[in-house]
Amino acid sequence: VNFGSRLKSRSAAPFWRGQPTPGLACMEGEKATTKGVTKRVWGKVQESEKSRLTTAEKRYGLTWNELHAYKEKMAFPVLPTCMAVEELSKDISLCENFFRGLERCLEQGKARENPNQPYERMQICKPHWMRFSKCTKRRDELVLRGIKRWETGYYTSLDEPSRKEYIEDLDTKLRYFMYAASRAGDDEKKKRLELNAQHCAMRQANLLKSMEERLQSSGGATAHV
Repeated sequence: VNFGSRLKSRSAAPFWRGQPTPGLACMEGEKATTKGVTKRVWGKVQESEKSRLTTAEKRYGLTWNELHAYKEKMAFPVLPTCMAVEELSKDISLCENFFRGLERCLEQGKARENPNQPYERMQICKPHWMRFSKCTKRRDELVLRGIKRWETGYYTSLDEPSRKEYIEDLDTKLRYFMYAASRAGDDEKKKRLELNAQHCAMRQANLLKSMEERLQSSGGATAHV
């Protein structure tokens, strides 16, 4: 199965190319099932329900926002501008099945919601969320590993001025993601932006380390000769 074609066919967030992808917030309104019931919005809860929600979150060990931010979590790590999707291993799971399973569970929970147990879906859908979360974490690790492998070869092929410019560009992206995270109103979007910044820092450190090792190796070989 072609990794690139599967990716293009997805409706979830694509690989980023150095530009921020708009967050996909789950903000679908829910109509009150009975008169006088407080209106709730996915991702936002009015003051009158905060106490009940806090209790439910402590009971299930999962927040309401975490559960419903699955589309934000589905976003892929940022790829270097010159790196093609095909450079990544085709064995990396896109977590599509886990994504659909969680989405289906949440939609069914919303459709069948009991006014007396508005947070029941947190318990029912938690297993789906845990599997999806584990998959995306592993996916991101493998994607980042593939990025480092490709980027090391690309970076070493550049001349000195281009290498300096490349490192500076990574630093600019890192600072942008940190700035955007500091201004993000949504906690889950903030986490995604902070993760992108962390990835930039890891990539930068990897390139500097690889060049240092290359210079040491070259120096050692010269001294031996």
